[in-house]
Amino acid sequence: MIRINLIGSREGEESSSRRTEGVLVGGAIAVVLAGIAMSYLAQQSTASNLDSTAALLEAELVKIRQDDEEFKKMQDQKKELEAKLYIVSILTSKERRAAPVHILDDLSASAPEYLWLTDFTEKGGVTRINGRAVDNQTIALFANDLAKSHYFQKVEIRETSQEDVATAPQRTQPGGKQAAAQIPVKKFLIESTINYLPGAAP
Repeated sequence: MIRINLIGSREGEESSSRRTEGVLVGGAIAVVLAGIAMSYLAQQSTASNLDSTAALLEAELVKIRQDDEEFKKMQDQKKELEAKLYIVSILTSKERRAAPVHILDDLSASAPEYLWLTDFTEKGGVTRINGRAVDNQTIALFANDLAKSHYFQKVEIRETSQEDVATAPQRTQPGGKQAAAQIPVKKFLIESTINYLPGAAP
């Protein structure tokens, strides 16, 4: 009688099936791991490229900022030169050269009777006028008329004081000596700014 062992055959098939499944699972895991590794490497490459691009952009930004600062400096230098050229053109203009004559004319025309000017100085656009007058009203009249001039601005009376001025000898005293009379006058100081180009734009 012939006997066939079916149990051993089934065990062999199951063992073979398990080996096949193990190989398939291992292969799938290997593929997944390879995919993850490739994705990681790609991300690393992309990040490296982005870092390089960011460094280049940062360098370009630094250069642009430097160029911008240089441009601003050039603009400031241009404005400074234009201002200097304007001042030179003003100082060399015909009106500026003629201004001192007009200033002295207005100064003389503003001085009323019984007022004498003793000193006139100008420095940095500010003038100091010293003189004497018979009274305070005459000084005030002079300052008021001077303020009407286009060349004198911010006219202010700074000081007034009493002063006795000796006149020429008027009479002969005993012994043949002549005596001079003393006349009380007001001494004053007036300050004002000078505008050499009253018609020019500020």
